[in-house]
Amino acid sequence: MQWFRQKQAEDPTEFWREVEARRGGTVGFYSFASLLGRSDGSRLDLPGLLYVVNETAWFEDFEKDNWLARVVTGTRKFQKTELSFAVAEVAEVRTVTRRRAALCLAGHARAEALPRASPLALFFSVPIVNVLLRTGSAIFFDILKREEFAALFEARKA
Repeated sequence: MQWFRQKQAEDPTEFWREVEARRGGTVGFYSFASLLGRSDGSRLDLPGLLYVVNETAWFEDFEKDNWLARVVTGTRKFQKTELSFAVAEVAEVRTVTRRRAALCLAGHARAEALPRASPLALFFSVPIVNVLLRTGSAIFFDILKREEFAALFEARKA
């Protein structure tokens, strides 16, 4: 007896081929990530993929198959979220604590004033990547490969 039907997993190679065709270049970096929000008060907390194609960073979320939500609320339409920013727009990438990121997202702190998280603070907190843009706004991500992501921008500074 089978209780759950599993969807066939998409071929990752084919998925990345489609992304490269859609974005017009080669994927140079990718990681699972959650978009927590923007410093302008947009709190999102969306899981998805963060990747870099050419000189643009992209985040996109994907529809989850939540059977409980369908039962309780009926059919609900999925609204896809995509966010992009040019690599040249990034002024700085720093790691902060989740608590400090939450303060900024709630409007109680300025993104550029958030201190870098110390190694001790990171031991007791979830590290969040604060992407400061040259426009003065910031985007907050919980990124699986946060060191590799930050290294992309450190290499461009030198």
